[in-house]
Amino acid sequence: MNETMITQQVNQYKSDILMQTRQSTLLNYTGTPIIDEERLFFTLLPLLNGEDWDESERISVIAISLIFSALAAHDLVKEQNATSREQQLQVLAGDYYSGKYYQLLAKDKKIDLIRQLSECVASITEHKTRFYDQQNYTFEQLMGSVQLIESKPIEQFMEYYSFHDYVFFMKEALLLASLKKEIAAYERMEATFYIDKSSVLKSNVNLLQAEIKKIENSLIQDVRSSELLKEHVKHAIVERVTKCSLETQLREG
Repeated sequence: MNETMITQQVNQYKSDILMQTRQSTLLNYTGTPIIDEERLFFTLLPLLNGEDWDESERISVIAISLIFSALAAHDLVKEQNATSREQQLQVLAGDYYSGKYYQLLAKDKKIDLIRQLSECVASITEHKTRFYDQQNYTFEQLMGSVQLIESKPIEQFMEYYSFHDYVFFMKEALLLASLKKEIAAYERMEATFYIDKSSVLKSNVNLLQAEIKKIENSLIQDVRSSELLKEHVKHAIVERVTKCSLETQLREG
């Protein structure tokens, strides 16, 4: 499998996810659901690496992606204007995606997975509050919260289907991708989700940049030395992990 085939796999799953969310009113007011292609790539890591994969895994991946779409839709609701029609429909869009994920897994008789994922969503909500309340969390605690928010349902999916060995690569890569997006937005003076809401992160941007470099270097080394990952997957991961770094270097000259 080469990069073109990997892209085709990711795009096919993205298309399948969008097919599950076709609702004319919601599409008119809220647009298509947010689907993070990087997150989808790392959700599909076992498939791309040649693991046995059937309809059950396919349905579960779509369901996992809908959970993240639901969370993203709810995050888009503006706190100061949550009563407008558009914002109310944004809430409904999130609820709709949540209902579709539940429906898919229930139809596939994955009731135990539904229960585990419901606990994941509750845990994500709990950790998101760390970026709103006034408690003194450490930098390390906040990094743990970011990683959980970005990857916990995928971790549960991988553990459920016994893809345990892929969890580390997925979690580190998604943490890294999220932190890079935050820093990039912060440097452009755009709104960020984590930095803007955390005085600890805002006052330690240099530490955050150092953490990004540390995670990236360590992850690349672990990927290249892995005996689990096939060469085409290693290349695809490293390419994605270093993409933002290369874009930054080009932008800075």
